[in-house]
Amino acid sequence: MFAQLSDNFNDGDFSKNPAWSGQDIKFSAATNQLKLQAPAVTEDAYLSTKSAAINDASWEFFAHLGFNPSSTNYTRVYLVSSQSNLADTLKGYFVMIGNTTDEISLYKQSGSTRTKIIDGADRKLNLAIVDVRIKVTRDAAGNWQLFSDVGLTGAYTLEGSATDATFFSSSYTGVYCNYTATRSDKFSFDDFVVTGKAYVAPAPPTYKDVIITEIFADPTPRVELPETEFVELLNRGTASFNLSGWTLSDGSSTATIPSYTLAPGEYVVLMATSSVANYSSQQNVIGLSSFPSLNNAGDVLMLKYRGGIMIDSVQYSDSWYKNDDKKSGGWSLELIDPNNICGEENNWAASENKDGGTPGKQNSVYANKPDLTGPALLAAVPVSDRQLMLQFNEKLLKEIPSIENFYIAPEVTIDKISFTDQSLRAFNILLSTPLQEKQLYTIKLKNIYDCNGNNIQTDYSVASFALPQKADSLDVLINEILFNPRPTGEDFLEIVNTSDKYLNLKNWSVATVKDGAVDKVYTITNKDFLFQPGAYLVLTKDVDILAGEYPQTKTANVLEMNTFPSWNDDAGNVLIMDDQKNAIDYFAYTKSMHSVFIKDEEGVSLERIAFSEPTNDSNNWKSASTTSGYATPGFINSNTTAGSVLSGEEIVVSPEVFIPASGTPNFTEIQYKFNQGGYIANVNVYDANGLLIKKVANNELLGTEGFLRWDGDRDDGTKARIGYYLVSFEVFNAAGVVKTFRKRLAVAAKF
Repeated sequence: MFAQLSDNFNDGDFSKNPAWSGQDIKFSAATNQLKLQAPAVTEDAYLSTKSAAINDASWEFFAHLGFNPSSTNYTRVYLVSSQSNLADTLKGYFVMIGNTTDEISLYKQSGSTRTKIIDGADRKLNLAIVDVRIKVTRDAAGNWQLFSDVGLTGAYTLEGSATDATFFSSSYTGVYCNYTATRSDKFSFDDFVVTGKAYVAPAPPTYKDVIITEIFADPTPRVELPETEFVELLNRGTASFNLSGWTLSDGSSTATIPSYTLAPGEYVVLMATSSVANYSSQQNVIGLSSFPSLNNAGDVLMLKYRGGIMIDSVQYSDSWYKNDDKKSGGWSLELIDPNNICGEENNWAASENKDGGTPGKQNSVYANKPDLTGPALLAAVPVSDRQLMLQFNEKLLKEIPSIENFYIAPEVTIDKISFTDQSLRAFNILLSTPLQEKQLYTIKLKNIYDCNGNNIQTDYSVASFALPQKADSLDVLINEILFNPRPTGEDFLEIVNTSDKYLNLKNWSVATVKDGAVDKVYTITNKDFLFQPGAYLVLTKDVDILAGEYPQTKTANVLEMNTFPSWNDDAGNVLIMDDQKNAIDYFAYTKSMHSVFIKDEEGVSLERIAFSEPTNDSNNWKSASTTSGYATPGFINSNTTAGSVLSGEEIVVSPEVFIPASGTPNFTEIQYKFNQGGYIANVNVYDANGLLIKKVANNELLGTEGFLRWDGDRDDGTKARIGYYLVSFEVFNAAGVVKTFRKRLAVAAKF
C-alpha cells in the first residue's frame, strides 16, 4: 500500500523507483535532485507519487529555493493527498514553505479551501537563498508535529504541534511549485523519506455495536441536570467508530452526526447545538443542528450508520420509569444492562443518580440483567383477509425467518413475511389465499429468535385467530358491572360477545351518557384485540387490584384500560361503542337493582341474568351471590340462567325450589309466553295460608315473552319463611280477554 517511501534521485530518474508523475516536462533529476526546469513564464507545476502513509507516520525531505520566497514564489510539499493532481481540489495536508511572512507552516486542504493548523515562526525564511530540511510526524490519533532545520545545522527545531483528524487516509505525496518567470528553474528537492502505516478502513459497525443507553426526554422540572434534552450512546463493540455521517432520528426529524471517534467502551452525549454550552465542562458532548425533539410520553429513536443501516433503535415510553414522580420530569431513562440488547422496557428504569441522570458515564442503574428467555407470541390478528399480524412480547432477531417456520391450520399458504416497523416486535404475513369468515385458525411457530438469540418459548408459540367482522348492535352485551367498589378496589365492567362473529376491539370505547348525548369517552384499547364468540372480557384500570379483591378472577379475560370511568354509587350508565362510535349496548343502573337482602352494596357487582332479555330490564339484573364472593369477573355470572324454555302459551316458574339470599340460585324466574303482546299483568305470591306476601307485578304491561323475578322477599322487606307458596299470574287486555295462571313453588333452607 506504498506506506514506505525513499528517494534521493541518485539514479537521475524520477519516473521509477518510485515513479513520480504529473507535469513531467517541467522537472528533471539529472543533477541527482528533483529540480524544477520550467519555461520562463509565471505558472505552477507539480509532481506526485503514491503514498498511503498516515498513521504513526513520518515525512522527511530537503528543499532548496534559490531566492527569497514570497506570496508569488513558494512551494507546497504535500504529505497527504487524496489525488495525484496537486494543483486541483483535493483532501489532504501540506507543508507551506514561504509566503508573505516567510514561514514554514502546516496546512489542511479540503477542496480548494486551505486552513493553517501549525503556524511556524515568522521571518525564518527571510533569506536570499533557502536550504532547509523538514520533518513532520503524525500519530494514529491525528497529533501532528512540524520540525525544521534552516541552513542545514544538523538539528531540528519544533515549529509547532496540532491535532487534526479530519482526513484519515492518504493516496499520494508530492511537491507543488508556484513561480514567476525569473524563478522557474530555482526549486530543488531531495532525500524524501516517508514511513508509517496505511489507513485500513475499519469493518462497518454491526447491529448493536453502538447502542442508546440514556434518554433525557423531559428535563422539566429541573432536578440538577441542565434543562436540556439528550441521548447518550455507548460503543459496546471492540473497534473505534467515526460517527461522521451517522444519523439520529425520531421518525419525523433526522440529525446527522459530525466527525467524532468513539472508542470501545466510551460514551458520547448527543444534544442540540444550542444546548452544548450547558455542558461546557464535559468533553464527550456533540451538538446536532437538527436534534430531534424527544416526546415526553414516548417516541421511537433510531441510530443509523452511513447509508441508512440500522445500528440501534429504542421505542421508549414514560411507563418505563416505573415511578410516577420521576415520570413527571427532571429524570432520565437509563439502560440497566448494555449486554442485554433486547430487554427494552424490562431493561430500562429511571435514573437513581441524585442529579437526575448520568450523561457521558456509566448509568446509575447499571447491573447484570441477562435475557435468558425466548420470545412469546402474544396474538395473531388478521388485518385483512390476506394479511395477518403476529405480535410478540419482545424485540426479535432482525433476520426474517423462513416461511417453513410458520404453519397455519386449516392450511393457508403464506406468500411473504416482513416486520411491521422498526420495533421488530411484530411480523406482517401476506397470504396467498384469503381467510374465511367465522373460521377459527391456529398458527404454530418454530425457530423464532429474539435479538439475544433465545428460541421461542414452546408454551407461547401457538395462537388462534379469525377474520374479524363488523359488529352489529347487541353483538356484544354488558354482562356485569361493579360501580361501588370497596375503598381498596376498582370499578370494573364485563362484556360478552354473544354473536358468532370474531370482533376486533381496536378503538372501541366505553362511554357515559348525559342529557341524552355521549359525555365522556374512554378507549378500550388502541391495539388489535380479537374478541371471540362466547368470550367474556373484563375491563378495568388495574388487574392486580381486581384480582386482589376477587381471587377467583379469570385474569386471562381481563384487559386493563389506561383511563377508566368512575361511576356514581347511586345511579349511572354505561355505553359500549365500536370503532365508528356506533352504539353496541347501553345500560342504566341504580343501586335499587341490588338484592333487597344486601345490607351493604359496597364491593358487590350487578350481574346480568339472561342474554336473551333486554339489557335495561331491571328484572334481568341481580346482585352477585355470596357464594361467588360478590362478583364473577371474567367468567359466567352466578345468576345466569339458561333463559326461557317455553314452547307455547304458558307460565313456568323456574326453579320451583330456591333459597333466598344464599342459595344457587337465590331467586326464581316467573317466565311467560303469549301469542300476542299488550297484556296487563298482576302477579302476586301467596303463602300456604292464602295470605298475600308479595306483589311482583301491579298492572305491568308485558311483551309476548319474558320473565319476572321474585327474590324470596316480602312486601315488608323481610325474607319469606321456609315453606310452599302460590304464584297467581293474572293478565287481561283491552279486548276484555282475561287469563289466570297459578303455579306452586317452595322456599327452602340451606343445610
